[in-house]
Amino acid sequence: MPTDQLHWLSVRELLCGFRAGTFTPLEVLDHLVERIEELDKATGINAIVDLQIDSARELALAATRRYQEGAGASSSVDSSHRDAEPPLLGVPFLIKEQHDVAGLSATRGSQALQGRIAEKDAEIVERLKQAGAIPFGRTTTPEMSCATFTHTREWGVTRNPYNLNKTPGGSSGGSGAAVAAGFAPFATASDIGGSTRIPAAFCGLPGLKTSYGRTPGAVPTNIDWYRGDHILARTVSDTALVFNQIMGPSRFDMATLPVSGTFPVEYGFGRHEFTSGSEVSPEAGKHEVDLSGWKIGVSADLGCYELDESTRLGVERIAETLEAAGARIVPVEVGLKLDDVTRASMAHYGGLLARNVMRQAGGDITVLEPYTQEFVRRTTRFAEETSLLEAAIVESDIQQKLLKALDDVDVLITATSAVEDLDAGEDFTTGIDRPDGEHSFYWEAHQVVPFNIANRMPAMSVPSGIGSAGVPTGVQIVGMPYREATVLQVAAAVEALMPFPRPTVG
Repeated sequence: MPTDQLHWLSVRELLCGFRAGTFTPLEVLDHLVERIEELDKATGINAIVDLQIDSARELALAATRRYQEGAGASSSVDSSHRDAEPPLLGVPFLIKEQHDVAGLSATRGSQALQGRIAEKDAEIVERLKQAGAIPFGRTTTPEMSCATFTHTREWGVTRNPYNLNKTPGGSSGGSGAAVAAGFAPFATASDIGGSTRIPAAFCGLPGLKTSYGRTPGAVPTNIDWYRGDHILARTVSDTALVFNQIMGPSRFDMATLPVSGTFPVEYGFGRHEFTSGSEVSPEAGKHEVDLSGWKIGVSADLGCYELDESTRLGVERIAETLEAAGARIVPVEVGLKLDDVTRASMAHYGGLLARNVMRQAGGDITVLEPYTQEFVRRTTRFAEETSLLEAAIVESDIQQKLLKALDDVDVLITATSAVEDLDAGEDFTTGIDRPDGEHSFYWEAHQVVPFNIANRMPAMSVPSGIGSAGVPTGVQIVGMPYREATVLQVAAAVEALMPFPRPTVG
Protein backbone atom coordinates (compact mmCIF):
# COMPACT_ATOMS: atom_id res chain seq x y z
CA MET A 1 0.00 0.00 0.00
CA PRO A 2 1.31 3.52 -0.80
CA THR A 3 2.67 5.35 2.24
CA ASP A 4 0.01 8.05 1.79
CA GLN A 5 -2.64 5.38 2.50
CA LEU A 6 -1.22 4.12 5.80
CA HIS A 7 -4.23 5.57 7.62
CA TRP A 8 -6.54 2.88 6.18
CA LEU A 9 -4.49 -0.07 7.40
CA SER A 10 -5.98 -2.33 10.06
CA VAL A 11 -4.25 -3.12 13.33
CA ARG A 12 -3.21 -6.52 12.05
CA GLU A 13 -1.91 -5.06 8.78
CA LEU A 14 0.13 -2.51 10.73
CA LEU A 15 1.66 -5.22 12.89
CA CYS A 16 2.57 -7.28 9.83
CA GLY A 17 4.10 -4.22 8.19
CA PHE A 18 6.13 -3.41 11.30
CA ARG A 19 7.50 -6.94 11.49
CA ALA A 20 8.31 -7.02 7.77
CA GLY A 21 10.04 -3.63 7.94
CA THR A 22 7.70 -2.19 5.29
CA PHE A 23 7.12 0.86 7.49
CA THR A 24 7.80 1.77 11.10
CA PRO A 25 5.63 2.77 14.07
CA LEU A 26 7.18 6.24 13.91
CA GLU A 27 6.28 6.66 10.24
CA VAL A 28 2.70 5.58 10.88
CA LEU A 29 2.32 7.87 13.89
CA ASP A 30 3.67 10.88 12.03
CA HIS A 31 1.37 10.13 9.10
CA LEU A 32 -1.71 9.96 11.35
CA VAL A 33 -0.81 13.14 13.20
CA GLU A 34 -0.32 14.96 9.90
CA ARG A 35 -3.69 13.67 8.65
CA ILE A 36 -5.48 14.84 11.79
CA GLU A 37 -3.84 18.26 11.74
CA GLU A 38 -4.73 18.67 8.08
CA LEU A 39 -8.31 17.37 8.12
CA ASP A 40 -9.98 17.25 11.53
CA LYS A 41 -10.78 20.94 11.93
CA ALA A 42 -10.62 21.89 8.24
CA THR A 43 -13.32 19.42 7.24
CA GLY A 44 -15.48 20.14 10.29
CA ILE A 45 -15.30 16.57 11.58
CA ASN A 46 -13.91 17.89 14.87
CA ALA A 47 -13.39 14.52 16.53
CA ILE A 48 -10.12 15.29 18.33
CA VAL A 49 -9.85 16.99 21.73
CA ASP A 50 -6.04 17.13 21.81
CA LEU A 51 -2.87 15.36 20.70
CA GLN A 52 0.07 14.13 22.79
CA ILE A 53 2.63 14.15 20.00
CA ASP A 54 5.93 14.35 21.89
CA SER A 55 5.25 11.49 24.31
CA ALA A 56 3.79 9.38 21.50
CA ARG A 57 6.83 9.95 19.27
CA GLU A 58 9.13 8.78 22.07
CA LEU A 59 7.14 5.55 22.37
CA ALA A 60 6.97 5.13 18.59
CA LEU A 61 10.71 5.60 18.27
CA ALA A 62 11.32 2.99 20.97
CA ALA A 63 8.94 0.57 19.23
CA THR A 64 10.65 1.22 15.90
CA ARG A 65 14.02 0.35 17.42
CA ARG A 66 12.63 -2.84 18.93
CA TYR A 67 11.34 -3.98 15.55
CA GLN A 68 14.64 -3.11 13.91
CA GLU A 69 16.41 -5.18 16.57
CA GLY A 70 14.16 -8.12 15.78
CA ALA A 71 11.59 -7.82 18.59
CA GLY A 72 8.27 -9.24 17.54
CA ALA A 73 9.75 -11.58 14.97
CA SER A 74 8.75 -14.52 17.14
CA SER A 75 5.61 -12.91 18.51
CA SER A 76 2.32 -13.87 16.90
CA VAL A 77 0.02 -11.08 15.75
CA ASP A 78 -2.77 -13.00 17.42
CA SER A 79 -0.98 -13.45 20.74
CA SER A 80 -2.66 -12.16 23.87
CA HIS A 81 -0.12 -13.51 26.38
CA ARG A 82 1.14 -10.52 28.29
CA ASP A 83 4.51 -12.11 29.12
CA ALA A 84 5.39 -12.38 25.41
CA GLU A 85 6.48 -9.47 23.24
CA PRO A 86 3.79 -6.78 23.44
CA PRO A 87 1.05 -7.94 21.03
CA LEU A 88 0.13 -4.39 19.94
CA LEU A 89 3.69 -3.07 19.85
CA GLY A 90 3.82 0.28 18.05
CA VAL A 91 0.11 0.54 17.10
CA PRO A 92 -1.16 4.12 17.59
CA PHE A 93 -4.61 4.61 19.14
CA LEU A 94 -6.93 7.37 20.33
CA ILE A 95 -8.64 7.62 23.71
CA LYS A 96 -12.21 8.63 24.43
CA GLU A 97 -11.85 11.59 26.79
CA GLN A 98 -14.03 9.81 29.33
CA HIS A 99 -11.09 7.46 29.90
CA ASP A 100 -8.58 9.21 32.12
CA VAL A 101 -4.99 9.86 31.08
CA ALA A 102 -2.69 10.78 33.95
CA GLY A 103 -1.80 14.47 34.00
CA LEU A 104 -4.31 15.49 31.34
CA SER A 105 -7.61 17.30 31.73
CA ALA A 106 -10.66 15.25 32.69
CA THR A 107 -13.46 17.72 32.04
CA ARG A 108 -15.82 15.30 30.24
CA GLY A 109 -16.67 18.15 27.90
CA SER A 110 -18.33 20.03 30.75
CA GLN A 111 -17.62 23.59 31.72
CA ALA A 112 -18.72 22.57 35.22
CA LEU A 113 -15.51 20.52 35.51
CA GLN A 114 -13.01 23.13 34.35
CA GLY A 115 -9.54 22.55 35.78
CA ARG A 116 -10.09 18.90 36.63
CA ILE A 117 -6.94 16.80 36.02
CA ALA A 118 -6.71 13.01 35.92
CA GLU A 119 -4.47 11.48 38.58
CA LYS A 120 -3.86 8.17 36.82
CA ASP A 121 -4.64 6.31 33.60
CA ALA A 122 -7.94 4.53 33.26
CA GLU A 123 -7.31 0.80 33.37
CA ILE A 124 -8.36 0.31 29.73
CA VAL A 125 -5.67 2.83 28.78
CA GLU A 126 -3.09 1.22 31.02
CA ARG A 127 -3.77 -2.26 29.61
CA LEU A 128 -3.45 -1.05 26.03
CA LYS A 129 -0.17 0.68 26.85
CA GLN A 130 1.10 -2.53 28.50
CA ALA A 131 0.20 -4.33 25.27
CA GLY A 132 2.53 -1.97 23.40
CA ALA A 133 -0.10 0.32 21.83
CA ILE A 134 0.72 4.02 21.69
CA PRO A 135 -1.83 6.64 22.83
CA PHE A 136 -1.43 9.85 20.88
CA GLY A 137 -4.67 11.80 21.23
CA ARG A 138 -8.13 12.02 22.72
CA THR A 139 -11.60 12.10 21.18
CA THR A 140 -14.74 14.11 21.84
CA THR A 141 -17.88 13.07 23.70
CA PRO A 142 -21.17 14.70 24.63
CA GLU A 143 -21.12 16.25 28.09
CA MET A 144 -20.41 13.51 30.64
CA SER A 145 -21.25 10.94 27.95
CA CYS A 146 -25.00 11.24 28.46
CA ALA A 147 -26.25 11.66 24.85
CA THR A 148 -26.42 9.69 21.61
CA PHE A 149 -24.92 12.60 19.66
CA THR A 150 -21.67 14.49 20.21
CA HIS A 151 -21.39 18.24 20.79
CA THR A 152 -20.54 20.52 23.69
CA ARG A 153 -19.81 24.20 24.29
CA GLU A 154 -16.36 23.07 25.39
CA TRP A 155 -15.36 21.24 22.19
CA GLY A 156 -17.92 22.25 19.59
CA VAL A 157 -19.89 19.99 17.24
CA THR A 158 -18.45 16.66 16.10
CA ARG A 159 -19.69 15.66 12.64
CA ASN A 160 -20.10 12.45 10.70
CA PRO A 161 -17.40 11.84 8.04
CA TYR A 162 -20.09 10.47 5.69
CA ASN A 163 -22.28 13.58 5.94
CA LEU A 164 -21.08 16.59 7.88
CA ASN A 165 -24.65 17.68 8.55
CA LYS A 166 -25.18 14.54 10.62
CA THR A 167 -23.83 13.35 13.97
CA PRO A 168 -21.50 10.36 14.28
CA GLY A 169 -23.62 9.33 17.28
CA GLY A 170 -22.63 9.22 20.91
CA SER A 171 -21.38 9.04 23.41
CA SER A 172 -18.29 7.60 21.73
CA GLY A 173 -18.95 9.85 18.74
CA GLY A 174 -15.47 11.31 18.52
CA SER A 175 -13.95 7.84 18.54
CA GLY A 176 -16.35 6.62 15.86
CA ALA A 177 -15.78 9.62 13.61
CA ALA A 178 -12.00 9.47 14.06
CA VAL A 179 -11.66 5.77 13.24
CA ALA A 180 -14.02 6.07 10.27
CA ALA A 181 -12.08 9.07 8.95
CA GLY A 182 -8.74 7.26 9.09
CA PHE A 183 -7.33 9.19 12.05
CA ALA A 184 -6.39 6.00 13.94
CA PRO A 185 -6.79 2.23 13.50
CA PHE A 186 -8.79 2.07 16.73
CA ALA A 187 -10.00 4.19 19.63
CA THR A 188 -11.39 3.48 23.07
CA ALA A 189 -15.14 3.65 23.60
CA SER A 190 -17.74 2.75 26.23
CA ASP A 191 -21.39 1.71 26.30
CA ILE A 192 -24.04 2.38 28.93
CA GLY A 193 -26.93 2.92 26.53
CA GLY A 194 -25.53 2.21 23.08
CA SER A 195 -22.53 4.53 23.26
CA THR A 196 -20.31 2.10 21.33
CA ARG A 197 -22.91 0.56 19.02
CA ILE A 198 -24.66 3.78 17.89
CA PRO A 199 -21.41 5.44 16.66
CA ALA A 200 -20.47 2.11 15.07
CA ALA A 201 -23.76 2.08 13.16
CA PHE A 202 -23.64 5.74 12.09
CA CYS A 203 -19.95 5.54 11.12
CA GLY A 204 -19.94 2.22 9.23
CA LEU A 205 -17.84 0.35 11.80
CA PRO A 206 -18.08 -2.88 13.76
CA GLY A 207 -18.73 -2.14 17.43
CA LEU A 208 -18.94 -4.79 20.14
CA LYS A 209 -20.58 -4.38 23.53
CA THR A 210 -19.24 -7.30 25.52
CA SER A 211 -20.96 -9.04 28.39
CA TYR A 212 -20.86 -7.15 31.68
CA GLY A 213 -17.70 -7.90 33.64
CA ARG A 214 -15.48 -8.61 30.63
CA THR A 215 -13.61 -5.30 30.97
CA PRO A 216 -12.68 -3.19 34.01
CA GLY A 217 -14.23 0.18 34.70
CA ALA A 218 -13.54 3.12 36.98
CA VAL A 219 -15.05 3.53 40.44
CA PRO A 220 -17.90 4.20 41.10
CA THR A 221 -19.48 3.62 37.69
CA ASN A 222 -17.94 0.16 37.43
CA ILE A 223 -20.80 -1.19 39.57
CA ASP A 224 -23.36 -0.03 37.00
CA TRP A 225 -24.47 -3.29 35.37
CA TYR A 226 -25.47 -1.46 32.16
CA ARG A 227 -21.96 -0.25 31.41
CA GLY A 228 -18.82 -1.58 29.81
CA ASP A 229 -15.59 -0.16 28.38
CA HIS A 230 -14.96 -1.06 24.76
CA ILE A 231 -13.17 -0.01 21.56
CA LEU A 232 -14.04 0.92 18.00
CA ALA A 233 -11.94 -0.43 15.13
CA ARG A 234 -12.48 -0.90 11.38
CA THR A 235 -12.53 -4.72 11.21
CA VAL A 236 -14.06 -7.54 13.22
CA SER A 237 -10.66 -9.18 13.57
CA ASP A 238 -9.11 -6.01 14.99
CA THR A 239 -12.00 -5.68 17.42
CA ALA A 240 -11.32 -9.16 18.78
CA LEU A 241 -7.56 -8.70 18.82
CA VAL A 242 -7.68 -5.50 20.85
CA PHE A 243 -10.34 -6.83 23.22
CA ASN A 244 -8.06 -9.71 24.06
CA GLN A 245 -5.74 -7.14 25.63
CA ILE A 246 -8.26 -5.26 27.76
CA MET A 247 -10.55 -7.96 29.16
CA GLY A 248 -10.01 -9.93 32.33
CA PRO A 249 -9.92 -9.56 36.12
CA SER A 250 -8.87 -6.34 37.79
CA ARG A 251 -7.84 -5.87 41.38
CA PHE A 252 -9.55 -2.48 41.22
CA ASP A 253 -12.90 -3.72 39.86
CA MET A 254 -14.64 -6.57 41.67
CA ALA A 255 -17.18 -6.91 38.82
CA THR A 256 -14.57 -8.21 36.38
CA LEU A 257 -14.57 -11.87 35.39
CA PRO A 258 -11.82 -14.48 35.09
CA VAL A 259 -10.57 -15.09 31.55
CA SER A 260 -11.19 -18.61 30.25
CA GLY A 261 -9.79 -17.95 26.79
CA THR A 262 -9.45 -15.26 24.16
CA PHE A 263 -11.67 -14.07 21.35
CA PRO A 264 -10.82 -15.63 17.97
CA VAL A 265 -9.25 -13.30 15.43
CA GLU A 266 -9.17 -15.72 12.47
CA TYR A 267 -12.44 -16.84 10.93
CA GLY A 268 -11.50 -18.65 7.72
CA PHE A 269 -13.64 -16.43 5.50
CA GLY A 270 -10.77 -15.03 3.46
CA ARG A 271 -9.52 -11.51 3.05
CA HIS A 272 -12.08 -8.82 2.30
CA GLU A 273 -11.62 -5.46 0.64
CA PHE A 274 -13.15 -2.22 1.87
CA THR A 275 -15.48 -0.41 -0.45
CA SER A 276 -14.84 3.21 -1.35
CA GLY A 277 -17.56 5.80 -1.26
CA SER A 278 -21.05 5.02 -0.06
CA GLU A 279 -22.21 2.09 -2.16
CA VAL A 280 -22.08 -1.58 -1.18
CA SER A 281 -19.51 -3.31 -3.35
CA PRO A 282 -20.91 -5.28 -6.31
CA GLU A 283 -18.38 -7.95 -5.35
CA ALA A 284 -20.23 -8.54 -2.06
CA GLY A 285 -21.33 -12.13 -1.66
CA LYS A 286 -18.54 -13.65 -3.75
CA HIS A 287 -16.50 -14.83 -0.78
CA GLU A 288 -16.70 -18.47 0.18
CA VAL A 289 -18.61 -18.30 3.45
CA ASP A 290 -20.44 -21.44 4.52
CA LEU A 291 -22.94 -20.95 7.34
CA SER A 292 -24.68 -24.29 6.88
CA GLY A 293 -26.04 -25.47 10.21
CA TRP A 294 -26.34 -21.98 11.68
CA LYS A 295 -29.73 -20.74 12.86
CA ILE A 296 -30.08 -16.97 12.76
CA GLY A 297 -33.06 -15.41 14.53
CA VAL A 298 -34.37 -12.15 13.06
CA SER A 299 -36.52 -9.50 14.71
CA ALA A 300 -36.08 -6.18 12.96
CA ASP A 301 -38.01 -4.18 15.56
CA LEU A 302 -37.89 -6.33 18.73
CA GLY A 303 -41.67 -5.93 18.75
CA CYS A 304 -41.76 -2.29 19.82
CA TYR A 305 -39.64 0.02 17.61
CA GLU A 306 -40.80 1.85 14.47
CA LEU A 307 -37.95 1.63 11.97
CA ASP A 308 -37.03 4.03 9.20
CA GLU A 309 -37.20 2.33 5.82
CA SER A 310 -33.44 2.23 5.34
CA THR A 311 -32.82 0.59 8.71
CA ARG A 312 -35.50 -2.03 8.06
CA LEU A 313 -34.00 -2.75 4.64
CA GLY A 314 -30.61 -3.12 6.31
CA VAL A 315 -31.91 -5.91 8.54
CA GLU A 316 -33.48 -7.63 5.53
CA ARG A 317 -30.27 -7.26 3.52
CA ILE A 318 -28.15 -8.87 6.24
CA ALA A 319 -30.66 -11.69 6.74
CA GLU A 320 -30.77 -12.42 3.00
CA THR A 321 -26.97 -12.34 2.78
CA LEU A 322 -26.58 -14.81 5.64
CA GLU A 323 -29.29 -17.05 4.21
CA ALA A 324 -27.50 -17.11 0.86
CA ALA A 325 -24.41 -18.33 2.71
CA GLY A 326 -26.34 -21.31 4.04
CA ALA A 327 -27.73 -20.07 7.35
CA ARG A 328 -31.29 -20.89 8.30
CA ILE A 329 -33.20 -17.65 8.96
CA VAL A 330 -35.82 -17.89 11.70
CA PRO A 331 -38.30 -15.04 12.28
CA VAL A 332 -38.54 -14.40 16.03
CA GLU A 333 -41.28 -12.66 17.98
CA VAL A 334 -39.51 -10.89 20.85
CA GLY A 335 -42.50 -8.96 22.12
CA LEU A 336 -40.82 -6.12 23.99
CA LYS A 337 -42.83 -3.05 24.98
CA LEU A 338 -41.21 0.34 24.51
CA ASP A 339 -42.86 1.70 27.65
CA ASP A 340 -41.21 -1.07 29.67
CA VAL A 341 -37.78 -0.46 28.12
CA THR A 342 -38.12 3.28 28.78
CA ARG A 343 -39.41 2.90 32.32
CA ALA A 344 -36.74 0.45 33.44
CA SER A 345 -33.81 2.20 31.77
CA MET A 346 -34.80 5.75 32.70
CA ALA A 347 -35.26 4.75 36.34
CA HIS A 348 -31.86 3.06 36.21
CA TYR A 349 -30.15 6.11 34.70
CA GLY A 350 -31.94 8.40 37.13
CA GLY A 351 -30.67 6.46 40.10
CA LEU A 352 -27.07 6.13 38.91
CA LEU A 353 -25.88 8.14 35.89
CA ALA A 354 -27.97 11.26 36.51
CA ARG A 355 -27.05 11.37 40.18
CA ASN A 356 -23.38 11.02 39.30
CA VAL A 357 -23.73 13.89 36.81
CA MET A 358 -25.35 16.03 39.51
CA ARG A 359 -22.61 15.09 41.97
CA GLN A 360 -19.90 16.14 39.56
CA ALA A 361 -21.74 19.39 38.78
CA GLY A 362 -21.95 20.25 42.46
CA GLY A 363 -25.73 19.86 42.45
CA ASP A 364 -26.33 22.80 40.07
CA ILE A 365 -27.60 21.43 36.76
CA THR A 366 -28.06 24.93 35.31
CA VAL A 367 -24.34 24.98 34.46
CA LEU A 368 -24.78 21.93 32.22
CA GLU A 369 -25.68 21.63 28.54
CA PRO A 370 -29.44 21.86 27.77
CA TYR A 371 -29.54 18.20 26.72
CA THR A 372 -27.75 17.18 29.93
CA GLN A 373 -30.22 19.14 32.02
CA GLU A 374 -33.12 17.46 30.24
CA PHE A 375 -31.53 14.04 30.73
CA VAL A 376 -31.10 14.65 34.47
CA ARG A 377 -34.61 16.01 34.96
CA ARG A 378 -36.29 13.26 32.96
CA THR A 379 -34.42 10.29 34.40
CA THR A 380 -34.62 11.64 37.95
CA ARG A 381 -38.40 11.85 37.61
CA PHE A 382 -38.52 8.22 36.50
CA ALA A 383 -36.31 7.19 39.41
CA GLU A 384 -38.61 8.98 41.85
CA GLU A 385 -41.69 7.31 40.37
CA THR A 386 -40.23 3.80 40.01
CA SER A 387 -38.56 2.02 42.91
CA LEU A 388 -35.43 -0.07 42.44
CA LEU A 389 -37.52 -3.21 42.99
CA GLU A 390 -40.15 -2.13 40.45
CA ALA A 391 -37.45 -1.36 37.89
CA ALA A 392 -35.79 -4.71 38.57
CA ILE A 393 -39.07 -6.55 37.95
CA VAL A 394 -39.46 -4.82 34.57
CA GLU A 395 -35.81 -5.47 33.71
CA SER A 396 -36.22 -9.15 34.55
CA ASP A 397 -39.20 -9.43 32.23
CA ILE A 398 -37.22 -7.84 29.39
CA GLN A 399 -34.29 -10.17 30.04
CA GLN A 400 -36.53 -13.23 30.02
CA LYS A 401 -38.09 -12.24 26.71
CA LEU A 402 -34.67 -11.78 25.15
CA LEU A 403 -33.41 -15.09 26.52
CA LYS A 404 -36.47 -16.82 25.11
CA ALA A 405 -35.91 -15.15 21.72
CA LEU A 406 -32.42 -16.68 21.61
CA ASP A 407 -33.43 -20.03 23.06
CA ASP A 408 -33.46 -21.93 19.75
CA VAL A 409 -31.08 -19.86 17.57
CA ASP A 410 -27.35 -19.15 17.53
CA VAL A 411 -27.70 -15.36 17.38
CA LEU A 412 -30.42 -12.76 17.02
CA ILE A 413 -30.30 -10.04 14.34
CA THR A 414 -32.02 -6.70 14.91
CA ALA A 415 -31.50 -3.07 13.92
CA THR A 416 -29.01 -0.99 15.89
CA SER A 417 -30.96 2.25 15.58
CA ALA A 418 -34.55 2.67 14.45
CA VAL A 419 -33.72 6.15 13.19
CA GLU A 420 -31.29 6.22 10.25
CA ASP A 421 -29.43 9.34 11.38
CA LEU A 422 -29.58 12.43 13.62
CA ASP A 423 -28.77 16.01 12.68
CA ALA A 424 -25.47 17.34 14.03
CA GLY A 425 -25.65 20.04 16.68
CA GLU A 426 -29.27 19.39 17.68
CA ASP A 427 -30.18 18.93 21.36
CA PHE A 428 -33.50 17.11 20.81
CA THR A 429 -34.80 18.47 24.13
CA THR A 430 -38.35 18.67 22.76
CA GLY A 431 -38.41 15.10 21.46
CA ILE A 432 -38.09 13.45 18.07
CA ASP A 433 -40.56 12.69 15.29
CA ARG A 434 -40.90 9.01 14.43
CA PRO A 435 -43.14 7.03 12.03
CA ASP A 436 -45.47 6.13 14.92
CA GLY A 437 -45.68 9.73 16.16
CA GLU A 438 -43.58 12.08 18.27
CA HIS A 439 -41.48 10.55 21.02
CA SER A 440 -40.73 12.80 23.96
CA PHE A 441 -37.21 11.40 24.37
CA TYR A 442 -34.85 10.78 21.47
CA TRP A 443 -33.22 7.73 23.12
CA GLU A 444 -36.39 5.83 22.20
CA ALA A 445 -35.25 6.01 18.56
CA HIS A 446 -32.40 3.54 19.19
CA GLN A 447 -32.68 -0.24 19.75
CA VAL A 448 -29.58 -0.62 21.85
CA VAL A 449 -30.88 -0.13 25.40
CA PRO A 450 -32.59 -3.55 25.72
CA PHE A 451 -29.14 -5.11 25.53
CA ASN A 452 -27.82 -2.84 28.27
CA ILE A 453 -30.73 -4.04 30.38
CA ALA A 454 -29.73 -7.59 29.38
CA ASN A 455 -26.07 -6.69 29.65
CA ARG A 456 -24.71 -10.21 29.99
CA MET A 457 -25.69 -10.63 26.35
CA PRO A 458 -22.95 -9.53 23.92
CA ALA A 459 -24.26 -7.30 21.12
CA MET A 460 -22.22 -6.22 18.11
CA SER A 461 -23.27 -3.63 15.54
CA VAL A 462 -22.08 -4.18 11.98
CA PRO A 463 -22.82 -2.08 8.87
CA SER A 464 -25.97 -3.04 6.96
CA GLY A 465 -26.10 -0.43 4.19
CA ILE A 466 -26.35 3.30 3.57
CA GLY A 467 -29.32 5.49 4.53
CA SER A 468 -31.05 8.19 2.52
CA ALA A 469 -28.65 10.91 3.74
CA GLY A 470 -25.52 8.89 2.99
CA VAL A 471 -25.03 7.81 6.61
CA PRO A 472 -24.40 4.09 7.24
CA THR A 473 -26.99 1.94 8.95
CA GLY A 474 -26.29 -0.99 11.23
CA VAL A 475 -27.66 -4.21 12.63
CA GLN A 476 -26.93 -5.75 15.99
CA ILE A 477 -25.80 -9.35 16.25
CA VAL A 478 -26.81 -10.55 19.72
CA GLY A 479 -25.69 -13.70 21.50
CA MET A 480 -26.55 -15.61 24.63
CA PRO A 481 -24.72 -14.43 27.77
CA TYR A 482 -20.93 -14.50 27.48
CA ARG A 483 -20.92 -16.00 23.98
CA GLU A 484 -18.89 -13.28 22.30
CA ALA A 485 -17.08 -15.81 20.12
CA THR A 486 -20.36 -16.76 18.42
CA VAL A 487 -21.28 -13.13 17.83
CA LEU A 488 -17.84 -12.35 16.41
CA GLN A 489 -17.96 -15.29 14.02
CA VAL A 490 -21.28 -14.16 12.53
CA ALA A 491 -20.01 -10.58 12.37
CA ALA A 492 -16.92 -11.76 10.50
CA ALA A 493 -19.14 -13.63 8.05
CA VAL A 494 -21.15 -10.45 7.40
CA GLU A 495 -17.90 -8.53 6.87
CA ALA A 496 -16.63 -11.09 4.37
CA LEU A 497 -19.93 -11.23 2.49
CA MET A 498 -20.79 -7.52 2.50
CA PRO A 499 -17.63 -5.41 2.89
CA PHE A 500 -17.94 -2.44 5.20
CA PRO A 501 -18.19 1.08 3.70
CA ARG A 502 -15.65 3.89 3.96
CA PRO A 503 -16.20 7.65 3.75
CA THR A 504 -14.38 9.93 1.35
CA VAL A 505 -12.15 12.05 3.58
CA GLY A 506 -9.11 13.91 2.32
